[in-house]
Amino acid sequence: MKKQVLIALSLMIICFVTGGIYIAVSFQVGTEKLERITALHQVEFMRQSLEHDIKVAQSSLLLQGSPHNDIESTISHIEEIERAANNCLTCHHDPATKQKLEEMLLDLNEYMQLYSRTLTIRANQVRLQQARTLTYEKGEQLLTDVKSLSIASAGKISSRIQDIHQDIRTTNKFLILCLVLGPIAILLISLFFLRRFTGSVTTLTKATEHICSGNLEPIDIPLKNEFKALAGSFNKMVDSLKQERVNVSTANALYLALFEAAGDGICILHTGEKLGQIASVNPATLQLYGYTAEELIGKNCMDLSPAEEHAKFQEKMQKIMQGEWINCTITRIRKNGEHFAADISAGPLEINQQQYVLTFTRDVTERQKAQQELQRTNQMAIVGQMAAGLAHEIKNPLAGVKVSLDVLSEDVDLDAEDKEIFVRVLKEIDRMEKLLKGLLNYARPPTPHFDLIDINRLLEHTIKNVSVTVGDDLRKKVEFKTDLATDMPQSEADSGQLQQVFLNIYLNAIDAMDGVGTITTTTQREDENYLRIEFSDTGKGLSENMREQIFSPFFTTKSKGSGLGLAICRRLIEQHAGYIDVDSTEGTGTTFTIRLPLKQEQGE
Repeated sequence: MKKQVLIALSLMIICFVTGGIYIAVSFQVGTEKLERITALHQVEFMRQSLEHDIKVAQSSLLLQGSPHNDIESTISHIEEIERAANNCLTCHHDPATKQKLEEMLLDLNEYMQLYSRTLTIRANQVRLQQARTLTYEKGEQLLTDVKSLSIASAGKISSRIQDIHQDIRTTNKFLILCLVLGPIAILLISLFFLRRFTGSVTTLTKATEHICSGNLEPIDIPLKNEFKALAGSFNKMVDSLKQERVNVSTANALYLALFEAAGDGICILHTGEKLGQIASVNPATLQLYGYTAEELIGKNCMDLSPAEEHAKFQEKMQKIMQGEWINCTITRIRKNGEHFAADISAGPLEINQQQYVLTFTRDVTERQKAQQELQRTNQMAIVGQMAAGLAHEIKNPLAGVKVSLDVLSEDVDLDAEDKEIFVRVLKEIDRMEKLLKGLLNYARPPTPHFDLIDINRLLEHTIKNVSVTVGDDLRKKVEFKTDLATDMPQSEADSGQLQQVFLNIYLNAIDAMDGVGTITTTTQREDENYLRIEFSDTGKGLSENMREQIFSPFFTTKSKGSGLGLAICRRLIEQHAGYIDVDSTEGTGTTFTIRLPLKQEQGE
């Protein structure tokens, strides 16, 4: 584009300079021709003067000898003829004209000599008359030559005047053409370049507006010269922006996917005047606390902790504002009021030069339970080993004592009071044997033998056995209800061990209700791999402290209980790769939940 503009300007300048030179040369040539015509007119005047002087001299010649003739006047005319002739020779003539003038000058000299003779011959009239006649004829010849030169000169003047007129007309036409076509040409050239320039600029402007509106489309209109290079750079920029947008979009999608799919609760908190106020959360946070996004966003994160931990929370926030990352375990509160332990990791975050606080929250309730369970397992292993050792050491002497007492009670003649003492001692020995048997079962539970069984039928059979065990009086006061799933498949389990578990739960429920109330048994298939059994009673329920220790060995709420029944039940359920839990509210009853796999893993 720049090269074309320079070329166009150069051509315009050349045209203007050429036109100016042509006009200047035309004026110069016209001026020279006018000067030449002026000179020719002056020559013509000289020739006319010469012709006049010759005619006067001829008249004087004819008047010689008359009273009207003046010799001095005649001599004066002769001198004028000589000066006029000399003036003619001083002008610039073409060679042919100059030759004629030289010949005429020779004739003129001859004429003046002849004329002088007419003035000097006085005595001989015949010769004087001959001289006058010869001089007069010569003068007429000169007049003829001068006239012929005048006619030739007049023709040249006329021809040159026509040439000058033609040159002037040509120059005028050229000037008019320049005055008309020059601005038109300039206008057309300007419009041409302006159209190309504005068209290219408009294309680039529209493309820029499209980019501003977010439409990253390249320029597909063909441009030329510098605008083509500019459009190429523009399209490269668009491609770069597209790639950058893709990269940013991909990064945002990855970050969003990580943010949305993270298992830990992630919160972004405001700083400054809104310190601690929740700005954004991921789905795991909503699930963790039980709130909706609308409920949680805008809420102060400190409100999710108990009041006694607010001071600790503010202290941690101050450390974060100083640029530290903190890690701690604190108590958090769900929407339903439930407290849970959570690991918190938090630190400063900067987004678009705005300071925030980024927090990661993980519910460690299950981890703490697992730790407690591991601790309990280790404790139970130690207790089991001790129990097994004690049972082994006590069992044999106790058996000897029992046999001895049996023999004594039969051989010795005792009164009724002493026999009653023997009976009580034997009962206590039986109770100790049962306790030792329970200790051995807890320490070394028998290996289960898995078979396909119908859980519903096993429960119904156990309920019948319980009814027989409790007697007629309790059967009238205890109501057994069942809600057994009809689509329950057979499961792999040890029927004897499960019946022992079910029987223990039923008997505990009857004791908790003081023999009066309702026991409800429910079964359902939880999913493709597990079944669920629930035992609910309407007894006194358990306190929180009791719930935490209910499966611990030797813990019992009964005056004569050993505290091993539920502990053994738990060991048996765990041998089935299952899970047993209790849910109870003091004063409203208790529910035991057992979760068992339908199929046992190989090697169980």
